[in-house]
Amino acid sequence: MVLTSDSGALRDLKVDFALLKSGVINLHWNFASTEGLKKIPFEVPLSVVDPKKDQLHDDSKSLGDFISVAQAPSTGAVSITVRNGDDTDSVTVWELENLVLTEYFNKIEATAYTTPSTDPVGYKGILGLGQRTSDDLFLQDGVQTLWARDAADPLSTGKLPAQNQYASHPFYMGQASDNTWFGVYTNLAAAQDWWIATNADNGQVKVSCIAAGGLGDLYFMLAEDPNEVTKLYHSVVGTPVLTAQWTLGWGQSRWGYSTTQALADVVGNYSAQGLPLEHVWSDIDYLKDYRDFTIDTDDFSGLPEFVKSLHDKNMRYVPIIDAAIAVRPAAAAGYPVYTEGLTQDVFIKTDKGEVFVGEVWPGDSAFPDFLAANTGAWWGKWLSALYSQVPFDGLWHDMNEASNFCNGACYPN
Repeated sequence: MVLTSDSGALRDLKVDFALLKSGVINLHWNFASTEGLKKIPFEVPLSVVDPKKDQLHDDSKSLGDFISVAQAPSTGAVSITVRNGDDTDSVTVWELENLVLTEYFNKIEATAYTTPSTDPVGYKGILGLGQRTSDDLFLQDGVQTLWARDAADPLSTGKLPAQNQYASHPFYMGQASDNTWFGVYTNLAAAQDWWIATNADNGQVKVSCIAAGGLGDLYFMLAEDPNEVTKLYHSVVGTPVLTAQWTLGWGQSRWGYSTTQALADVVGNYSAQGLPLEHVWSDIDYLKDYRDFTIDTDDFSGLPEFVKSLHDKNMRYVPIIDAAIAVRPAAAAGYPVYTEGLTQDVFIKTDKGEVFVGEVWPGDSAFPDFLAANTGAWWGKWLSALYSQVPFDGLWHDMNEASNFCNGACYPN
C-alpha cells in the first residue's frame, strides 16, 4: 500500500503488513522511492534485532483478522487500526492516526485503547518505555526521552528536558478493555521523545513518538496476560543471555579503590566479618591514564597475583572496559589500541569521513563502530591481550550508550 501526502509536501510512503509465524503483527513503512534523498533512513540491522520477518504465519489466521485500513471520505485521511481478534467480542487496542517521515524527522501519532477507570488516581494506562527511574510503573502524562546516556540525576518527571538513562526500550504494553493485554514495540534506534496523554474515563492513551530519523517498523503483540505479551516481545528482540550462576552472588564494586592493596583490604574485611563475597569489580582506577586494555603498573603492580588469590578462593574478578578509546594521549604515547583501530577503520566517523572525537574519561576519545566488519576482531584481540595479563572472569562494559561529555563532536570545525 502506498500513502500519499495530502499536501504534496512529503514523499509517498510504502506501507507493508505482515503476520509473523509467532503471531506478532508487523507494520512497516519507508519512502516509496529513495531517489534524490540526502539521507537514507537508518533501519536497525538484523544482526541486532531479527524478528524473523521471513517466517510468516500459516493460513489459519490472516492479517484481516487483526488489521483494518480506513479512509475518511471527506478528508481522505487514512487510519490503521489493530484489533485483538476477528470474532464479535474483539476490541480495538491501537490506532495509527498520523505519521510524518522525512530524512531527519520521524513522527508517529497513535491511540492505545486501555481499560477505562472511574478512578483517575488508580488508572493504569500503559507501562514501559524503559529505562526510567520513577515511583510509578505506569506512564503518566508528559514526555519520556529515549536516548541512552550517562545522566547524573535521571529521575523521570514527564517534563522537558526529559531524563534518560543507560538503556532505550521503545516498547510499551497495556490492558485492553476486554482485560486481555497488548504490547507495541517500535524498532527504532534514533533519539526519541515520547509524549503521553491519558484519559481514564474512556481508557484512551494518546501516544506520540517524535524521533530524529529512522523509519516506521512497529510490532504488535496480543495475548491474554503480560507474561505472554513479554514472551512475544522476546520473539522479536531476542531472549536475554543466560546469567552465569556466580553472578547471582554478592559482589563488591565502587569507584575509588586506587591500588591493588585497597582491593585486597576489601576482600580481607569481608572475610574478617564472616560475610560472603563472590566477585570483586574494578572501576577505571586500574587503567593507565584511563586508557582501555592497559593496567597502571605502578598502583596495580600486583593485580595478576591478586586475581589469582581470588581464583584460589573460588571468587571472580570483573574489570571495567569503556566504549571509548583515548585519542589525544595516544598520539603522544604511542597507544597501539587507537593507532591499530585507525589502520583497521573501526571508529565511528563524521559526515566528512573523519574520526568522530568526543570526550570520556581519558579525554578526547574515539568510539568503536561495533557494526563495522573489522571491529569485532580488533576488539577481541585487545581483550585477549588484557586477559593474558589479568585472567578476568567477566567484563563491565561501561559508557557504552555511548556516553559523551561533549554536546556532539568536541571539535565540530
